[in-house]
Amino acid sequence: MHYDVIEYKSILEAPHRLTDCEEAQGELLRIFEAEGHTVATFEWGAISLPLDLRDELRELVGREIGILRLDGRYHVRVVNDA
Repeated sequence: MHYDVIEYKSILEAPHRLTDCEEAQGELLRIFEAEGHTVATFEWGAISLPLDLRDELRELVGREIGILRLDGRYHVRVVNDA
């Protein structure tokens, strides 16, 4: 028999999910899709976001951005446009 095994990730390795009124800020190093979510990687770690943010974030790789979760919605802004 063949069983699918889901790789275990400790809480320290898993991308963080923003809580309401929480913001992630820093240089966006890369984005990728994993398990039906967009994962945004910063110099300090990674966060898990809805898949529909992938295209918007793809254009911002290499820039300093902020992603704020407010009332269940995500708001993306460029922090430093220099």
